[in-house]
Amino acid sequence: MDDRTARFAETVTRHCRPTTEPVGIKLAREGDAPPPRIKYPTDGVGNRLAVCQGMTLARTFGWTVGFRSGDHACPLPRVFLGHIPPEKMLSGAIAGFYQDDPDCQRAMEGSYPRWPEGAWREVWLAPLSRCAFVPDLAVVYGTPAQVLVLIQAANYRHGPGLTSVSSGRYGCSVWLAGVVQSGACTYMVPGPGERVFAGTQDHEMSFAAPYAAFDRVADGLEYVRKGGAFRYPVPNMGLLAEPRIPDKYRDIEPEG
Repeated sequence: MDDRTARFAETVTRHCRPTTEPVGIKLAREGDAPPPRIKYPTDGVGNRLAVCQGMTLARTFGWTVGFRSGDHACPLPRVFLGHIPPEKMLSGAIAGFYQDDPDCQRAMEGSYPRWPEGAWREVWLAPLSRCAFVPDLAVVYGTPAQVLVLIQAANYRHGPGLTSVSSGRYGCSVWLAGVVQSGACTYMVPGPGERVFAGTQDHEMSFAAPYAAFDRVADGLEYVRKGGAFRYPVPNMGLLAEPRIPDKYRDIEPEG
């Protein structure tokens, strides 16, 4: 693991305490050598998987998971990675579950970031703490309070805040294409696929940072923590207030 990734992983773990591992993601081209012990679903599991399932396997099982074009059970990541032509998706047929107007359907499908055909051979996901490749980005899952800390850190030496755009679906397009294309950190509300197929919990959000932002986010985590205005775990200031004990309890005290 390179020093920048190691520091980012350690600092996020120390200041945010996520219950699952931050995950490093690598978009691999032809000629890139797969990392050791990588599991491709069709070979290592025996069936295809959705890439969001691979994310959960990486952050909970600790697996390094790879997806070639034929490993995807869900066709949408194949579009976002440029493995198959996008025209059928862009026609808006699937968007009919969410939009009743054909123009809105097409506009919705056209809004998701994607790569041109042939851009990438495959994608790798691994726990960041033992990532055997230099990731293009990292994704951290946590509660809103934990993601808040990461948003504050990512805004360090930036200022205007982070942008998050969501239509309530296709969240994988952000970490398969959007973050690398924009070069910007963002935060996400997990969509239906992650919840139905990948077991993402109701209390979880996610945060993504491109590799180039790792040092700045780590610096921001240190700076905000040192400043003391907000930190995680969130201090309960009510612990310093005198509790309102019911009057009946006072009856056991001596008079005076």
